[in-house]
Amino acid sequence: MVTLGTLSFIRAKDSVQQKVNDSNMQLLQQTQMNVEQVLQLFENLMTQYVGTLLVREALQMSITARNFEMANELAMGLNKLQPFELGAKNVYLANHKYGWIISNQGYSNLDNSDMKGAVQSYFNAEAASYWTSVTHEPASGVRLIKKLPLNSPNTTGVIIGELPAYSLEKLVFNESADRETVILDSEYRLLTQPQSRVIQSSDELQHAIESIKQSDNPALGYLTFKTHNETIGVMYRSSDYNGWKYLSFSSVSDITKDSRSIGWYTLFVCLGVFLIIFILSWAGSKRLYSPIQRVLSFAVGEQSTDDHHKDELQLIGDHIHSLRNSQTELRDQLHKHSKQLEAFFIRRLLHGEIRPKETQERWAQFAYDTQPAQFGVMTVQIDNLENSRYSESDLDLLMFAINNIVSELIPATNRLEPVVMVNNQVTICRSSIVEGRDYGNDLYQYAERIQATIRELLHLKISVGISRPFMDINDASHAYKQSLEALTYRVRFGEQVILPFDSVLPDTRIAAAYPDWLEKELIEAVKMEERDKARDILKEFIQKVLVDYPRYYDFQMALTRLLIDLIREWQEAGETMTPLHVSGKPINEHLLELKTVEEIEEWIFHNVIDPMMAALHQRWESQNKKISERMLDMIHSKFESDLTLELCASRLNYHPNYIKTVFRKETGSNFSDYLSKYRLSVAKQWLVETEMKITEIAEKLQYHNSQNFIRYFRKMEGMTPGQYREKHR
Repeated sequence: MVTLGTLSFIRAKDSVQQKVNDSNMQLLQQTQMNVEQVLQLFENLMTQYVGTLLVREALQMSITARNFEMANELAMGLNKLQPFELGAKNVYLANHKYGWIISNQGYSNLDNSDMKGAVQSYFNAEAASYWTSVTHEPASGVRLIKKLPLNSPNTTGVIIGELPAYSLEKLVFNESADRETVILDSEYRLLTQPQSRVIQSSDELQHAIESIKQSDNPALGYLTFKTHNETIGVMYRSSDYNGWKYLSFSSVSDITKDSRSIGWYTLFVCLGVFLIIFILSWAGSKRLYSPIQRVLSFAVGEQSTDDHHKDELQLIGDHIHSLRNSQTELRDQLHKHSKQLEAFFIRRLLHGEIRPKETQERWAQFAYDTQPAQFGVMTVQIDNLENSRYSESDLDLLMFAINNIVSELIPATNRLEPVVMVNNQVTICRSSIVEGRDYGNDLYQYAERIQATIRELLHLKISVGISRPFMDINDASHAYKQSLEALTYRVRFGEQVILPFDSVLPDTRIAAAYPDWLEKELIEAVKMEERDKARDILKEFIQKVLVDYPRYYDFQMALTRLLIDLIREWQEAGETMTPLHVSGKPINEHLLELKTVEEIEEWIFHNVIDPMMAALHQRWESQNKKISERMLDMIHSKFESDLTLELCASRLNYHPNYIKTVFRKETGSNFSDYLSKYRLSVAKQWLVETEMKITEIAEKLQYHNSQNFIRYFRKMEGMTPGQYREKHR
């Protein structure tokens, strides 16, 4: 009875459905004829228009302000192509050769028109006349394209007729609640939208389209597919006119609802038979229960047998469900550990700490693609945190965020696991080998996308170093070093740059001579405490070295040499402590931390030259004071001898000009003037306190004759030595 009822139901259902399908096919054919009648009428109007003498003449000339009457006549002709019955939106007449376009908006230059790109693509198309769809909002619809002149190999322009989507939808019969029709173009793109009577989602529509593509006869046929709620029938046919697809959707359940009464009748009869069979089989089911009892005790144990709210199969199912949950959790944990192991493998690979044999084992372990590929290493560095909202304590979190951004921007199939290396974010990218394709361009596009996204999301300036593409994954450590070396050339290009290794690496050439003359001028300016001059010479030195030493490490060595020479001058001046000792870092570490020319210049001046000037100034002042004090001691003790500036210089081991300058700076008087005044003070003391003759005093004070002494004394005191003695005795 179950078999008979089922066959009857299927037969009745198929018969009703076949009749409905025939009716739907006739309606679909009528819809197609209505649509194509409008399209052909529109095409005939356009063909008649472009065949006029006015259009043919216009295609052979450039339309300017002088022949505006022709432009008006052309525009009027275009307006006549748009009667209300057709529902045309716009018609464009474009001359590609002379660069003009006329439409409802009037005449304009083709280069300034929004239609420039579309006209260019239509002009370059192979077909001379065809329909195409426009899917972008709000101008969705279809366009008829005809190259002009018609049937001529020398195409100079195109005419474009535009029908909006709503005009097509008016021609589609969608009044029935259990059926709806849509139109697709030859590329299976939607020209009219479903009314959601039968098709409830775009996924259902896409599923139907894919089924038609895969069918044996995509031009005409009928098929069904199942959705979440019901079974949908699709009647489709293809147009010979323009290749469009006309689809009619209907609910199979609505079609066969009249035949369900047979199914219900069969069901009730079968239920009666089932009750009889159930009574007869009740006794047998008792015997079948014992295996279930054994499975229950084995699966859940004795502890769950006291649960009277659930039957045995529920308890067994709950236990199996619990086991599956545990298995899922275990799988998730293994996945997390696998990611950590993968990141650890990548770090070892970048450090060159892994052997090729182990690389092959890990490659298979992490299920990487074994096909030959080309690789590239991208290293991301944050340029500066000083002018951002972040501090150094946020660096680890920022690198983690950058690593996640890179993971999402680069597809998993095109990279290995991204990792963070100290203050760098490193990604090994991969791609299949394509002949004639420059993989470096792909890496550069990835870098641009990463840089723009981080600037937008994190408001950070970053630079990206890109290695050369390589074929062997075991060369990743060398490529990583290349990307780091490329980043060092920010000293030339500044911040927020993308630096491919091949592009920034300078050509190999003989390095220029070290600019010793600039170094000597700089040291001399430091010694003379000429601050502005020292800064200008330092800037000139750095620019000179930057030009003469294109490789970053040569440039760094030149700066290191300059620092060493400055420190040597510092130590030769008697200083044991240099300003670089304060930070506790070697010179090369200082230089590696500096990224731009401005940072290098500022660091050298404020951390080396400025302290050096201050210390030398203090030391020179102390030294000059000692020199002047020793000269005063010699004057006070050797004033009776033939004491000269040269004699003092020889005893002090300094040049006469130097001690002359020092003495004048410290005492405010010349050496000879001070010596003469001191001898004068001694002479006055001797005149008052002793009975020495004036000639004896003059002789002891190194005057060649007493008259010279008397004249000098009278000049300075306004009286002779004898008068001075009489006055003060």
